[in-house]
Amino acid sequence: MELRFLLLLLLLCISGFQAQESDAVESRVEGQSLVVECRYRSPDYSATRKTWCQLRGEICSPLVSTSYTSYGYNNKVASGRTTIEDDTRNGIVTITMEKLQVQDSRVYWCALYDPPNTLYPLTTIKLDVFKEVHEYDVIEGQSLSVQCPYNTQRYKEEKKAWCRSTVQNKWEVLVNTYHGFLSYQNSAQKGRARIHDDTQKGIVTITMEKLKVDDAGVYWCALYQPPNLYRIIEVKLAVTKTTTTRVVPVTSSTGHTSLILSTASAGVNPADSSLSSERNFIILGVVLGVLFILALIGLVILYTRKSKQLKTRGDGQAEAIYEEPKDATVSQGFGNMNDPKDDKQEIPQDLKYATLAFKSRPSPRESVYDNITPSRALETPHTRSSTEPVEYASISLKPLASGTKS
Repeated sequence: MELRFLLLLLLLCISGFQAQESDAVESRVEGQSLVVECRYRSPDYSATRKTWCQLRGEICSPLVSTSYTSYGYNNKVASGRTTIEDDTRNGIVTITMEKLQVQDSRVYWCALYDPPNTLYPLTTIKLDVFKEVHEYDVIEGQSLSVQCPYNTQRYKEEKKAWCRSTVQNKWEVLVNTYHGFLSYQNSAQKGRARIHDDTQKGIVTITMEKLKVDDAGVYWCALYQPPNLYRIIEVKLAVTKTTTTRVVPVTSSTGHTSLILSTASAGVNPADSSLSSERNFIILGVVLGVLFILALIGLVILYTRKSKQLKTRGDGQAEAIYEEPKDATVSQGFGNMNDPKDDKQEIPQDLKYATLAFKSRPSPRESVYDNITPSRALETPHTRSSTEPVEYASISLKPLASGTKS
């Protein structure tokens, strides 16, 4: 064992085999997978065991490792959601982690492994697993509250932080929990930001009060292992000003100055503007539709009234068949008002016109004709039909005065 250790150390220092410490940061959304390839240079280590370990402080705890069995070198091993495979011919170790969870956020080593505690890192990976990105759009002066769940079994009393993204992908810790002299301090406040860690439920609650437009940006709710931050939830915050009305003086070409009320909203997002335009378009369409329906109803009512008026005029011309003579000396008269010229026109055969003049009482000298009953002389048993309604009239004729030409 000691000889192998010395040989390995000697090769690391002399033969040029160096640990590849090219630190890489891998970010994944919860549920995704991670695939890492680690290369080793010397073929002398093709049979050396490899491991994938999680770094906690100064100790890296192996999660999965290649091994030796009675059949020889086992270059592919799976443990839980993690698999390691050693391609000894090409000198590549491949690690696969599936169905990542927030609690998988850590620093990992892909390393040569000499059990039980000898590790030589090939690659250092910082893994950042977070839940879906949350987006908030609030108005200036309002408050923001964010809840971040985590695994209580593994991170119950680890420090939590609320941090903000700055230039060059750096992060500024705004407020964080900490370990006090006697116990874990799960609540803290700094400025307008407050953090509370419910270690029983596994929920970190962040509150930011009296938000300003300058507070817009990207934030993390994260596990905090100084100087490392492991994101739990990413928050994209947009803060807009309220709509304000101000008086703007405007000077015309004639030199007169007038005041105009100007309404503006600072910090409005393009998405908000698009939603507002879409909303206005829908309202305009509804209004135009209502106006069109009302206009259509008005046209129908107007057409119906016009039709009734035309029908009333036609009925009046057809029914006005009696008129009283203007000459009071004429007692009664009867005549067929059909004009011979009208015979050429197409007039219904059953339509007759007459002018009747009535007098209160006929004189004894006047002849009186009375239609009493309808005649049935022309009816035959074959042509007899149901009796149609019959109108009766009494007509009296007054002799013409002497000297009057007939």
